[in-house]
Amino acid sequence: MRRILLSFLVISIVLITGCWDWIDIEKRGYVLGLAIDDYESISQEGSSSDQKEKGPEDKKKFEQMELHQGQPIYALTAQIPVIKNSSIISSNSVGNGQGPATWEITQAGNSFIGMNRQMQSRTNLSLYYEHLQVIIISENAARKGLENIIDFFVRDPEMRRRVRIFISKGEAKKILQVKPFIDDHAALYISSIPENARKSSRIIAKTDLGEVIKFVHGGYDFVLPMAESTENEINASGGAIFKGDKMVGWVSEVELEAIKMMRNIYIGGVLTVAIPDTENATATLEITKSKCKIKPVIKNGQLSFDLTINITGNYAEEVNYHTHGQLNEEFLKKLQKAYEREVEMMCRRTMEKLQKEYEADAIQLKKIVQKEEPEFWKINGKNWNEIYPASEIRINANVNINLVGLKK
Repeated sequence: MRRILLSFLVISIVLITGCWDWIDIEKRGYVLGLAIDDYESISQEGSSSDQKEKGPEDKKKFEQMELHQGQPIYALTAQIPVIKNSSIISSNSVGNGQGPATWEITQAGNSFIGMNRQMQSRTNLSLYYEHLQVIIISENAARKGLENIIDFFVRDPEMRRRVRIFISKGEAKKILQVKPFIDDHAALYISSIPENARKSSRIIAKTDLGEVIKFVHGGYDFVLPMAESTENEINASGGAIFKGDKMVGWVSEVELEAIKMMRNIYIGGVLTVAIPDTENATATLEITKSKCKIKPVIKNGQLSFDLTINITGNYAEEVNYHTHGQLNEEFLKKLQKAYEREVEMMCRRTMEKLQKEYEADAIQLKKIVQKEEPEFWKINGKNWNEIYPASEIRINANVNINLVGLKK
């Protein structure tokens, strides 16, 4: 009898237990991307996209929420896929595929969890963030600081640390409203661009939420990728410089290349120089390896740095100069020096901008000093904001050219 009762209890447990928070898959709203705008800026400028839609006043009314305290600070936009209109579904003859592939729902407020919960009053789906791919933050919001923004994402259990972060020139919401040529969803489109960093040195490969949290909480300056868009395309080359958690300015594509070389996050790209002793002739090096050695030097109480950048690459292309598959030693030495001068010039110009204009340690020399000169840091660390801009930084480059498919 006892055995029968025990078997009955085991079977009952299997049959009647379930997940307390179970939600059917079709009832979930899978948020693919988030855009965060400064509310004051977009309310003054007005959203051009809203003007094109019927009944913009009604829509703006829905985007407002009654606040317990204060005034709206941010406008949060979530991109949710409309499954029945996706190209995959429509190609299988299910659904009409005629409507928009995504729904961008915007909510204004001063609390991210509050805005997130308010969105639930406008959709019959349960918003779900475990498939979130990207967070796009507008320049105006980034200049006010990231610490308040990332607090919600640090605490929310559905947020993954591998979510990519971009800083937009202009309104962040417009990036999510792009209609890509080769994808249904702008969030998936932009989140895949950093995967091309091995081919293009003007893209930052690692832009994770986890990295940003680490830098902000650790008190380090850093760089995040820039994003700007047209109706159908997104460009993610160039970068935004942060001093602490606040954005202080932009760097160009070439300046970003230099930062990546000095930060040891350069994983692939090309470098073009004028060929010495020629007119209008250029040679391009496909860089396969870049390594920067940083040595802090303390002399008479003054801090300086020696940066040595070692680069290896393939001789990839020549324009207006044809070697016909043969290169001599003298030519290679001149070309090698030309590449080294170009790298040194790029890095010096970029360091001058970081030190003098932004006073931002985006190379994170602070981390090197903390590790290699702990006694100096213990005494002088509190004055880093004054020490860094005044420090001399010496840059030297060494370039090794591999001849692929050529003869010396």
